[in-house]
Amino acid sequence: MKNIVKSYFILCTLYFVTLSLSLVSCHVNEYGDMSDIVEQWDKVKPQPIDTLVFAHPCALYTQADFERVARSIENGSAPAAVQQEFQALKDNQLVMGDYGLTPHATIEIVRGDPKGTQAGSENYGAAMRDAASAYQFGLLWNLTKDEQYAKRGVFILNDWTKTCKRITANDANYFLTAGAQGFTFALAGELLRSYEAWTEDEQTAYRLWMKSVFAETNLDFLKRHCSTTCGATHYWSNWDLVNLCSYFQIGILCEDKSMIEYVCNYFLRNGNGNGNLSHLMTATHTDPLGTGETLFQMQESGRDQGHATMALAVVVQLCQAAKALQQSNPLIADLDFYGANDNAVLHGAEYVALTNLRQGSMNDNSDGAWLINVEQIPFTTVGPWCNGGDNHEASHQHTSFSTVSRGMARPNWEMIVAHYGKEKGLPCLYSSTFAQKLRPEGGSGDARYGMNSGAFDQIGWSTLMLYTE
Repeated sequence: MKNIVKSYFILCTLYFVTLSLSLVSCHVNEYGDMSDIVEQWDKVKPQPIDTLVFAHPCALYTQADFERVARSIENGSAPAAVQQEFQALKDNQLVMGDYGLTPHATIEIVRGDPKGTQAGSENYGAAMRDAASAYQFGLLWNLTKDEQYAKRGVFILNDWTKTCKRITANDANYFLTAGAQGFTFALAGELLRSYEAWTEDEQTAYRLWMKSVFAETNLDFLKRHCSTTCGATHYWSNWDLVNLCSYFQIGILCEDKSMIEYVCNYFLRNGNGNGNLSHLMTATHTDPLGTGETLFQMQESGRDQGHATMALAVVVQLCQAAKALQQSNPLIADLDFYGANDNAVLHGAEYVALTNLRQGSMNDNSDGAWLINVEQIPFTTVGPWCNGGDNHEASHQHTSFSTVSRGMARPNWEMIVAHYGKEKGLPCLYSSTFAQKLRPEGGSGDARYGMNSGAFDQIGWSTLMLYTE
């Protein structure tokens, strides 16, 4: 009996050893070779940021996007709104005139209290306009390959690289310029990097300038928030968001993985300011008009609608920048900013759109009755986030929706609709209505948005790049 048991044990051992070796060595069993399936399992595992690859251009859109749009314009298949925006871009005041022909760069970019600065007064408007102009030249270069656009865009970037040494002021406002204009300058550099006449030495100098003047300032703000006594939540959400956009896009421009990782961690997980996604969305509501949609109240919705719409437009372009990078990194889940926290940005967009839409026909949203009466707008009391009194301090408790600047039109609605509505098939009724009203939405330099700083907080021109029928 002992011999029988011993023989059985040996046979079982041999069987399992043979089975294990076959699975480990070549993934073969009675169903055939499993190598392809195991390889597919490996491919679908989310990958960390350190596997990141950079495919240029990556500036809200990719090479495939530019080729698609250029082809549709050339063969006449582009929707009318796309063709109209393309013409509007070519005729824009920031592309016409002396932009890219006459130097405008300053040694210092001053925004805020100019006391103690070399300039002695605010002068950030020059950088604001030049950055937007260079970006628009970059768009046109990628869509037409007409050298005049690239040449003028590069002129602007080289001018600022050689001249400008710092962004400064006697208060914190210069951090807004470091964010908003840093992002735009970085986009412009990314779009123009393919222009062969822009030498490698010039591009290297430009990237160093972007890091030393803008990125270092962005990071200083995000880490210290000016060392305010009440901490990072001293500042409204848009302050964080413009600096996150800039730091992220400069990371793409300079192929710096650590910068991308920092923004992913800050926005999605451990950011302690109001630009962190969990801080940005402050309350959940159900649409009172009966659509069943979930709406997310945003951090600045009780402040005023000029800043609430700004915060939305800026977070959307941050999502779009991450999406463009994810096209060459589909397994890096952290780059899906749009989908984070159960599509939180969509729900925030729907709240902002619903509460700011008018029922009129003007393409700047300036006429007609409100889509929803203010008494119907759901709002949860929030704040204060900080004790203070300056206008950039989140120092007040908000008990109701603010009607200040209600109805302000800003671009970037097309990005929301293209991603959530058309690509993901998610309901975005109010965002779609806003996009349709503004279409073609234009961007900086469009008369609907004016020429003050608010017109340059966000990029726009996404009807041209994203709208399809």
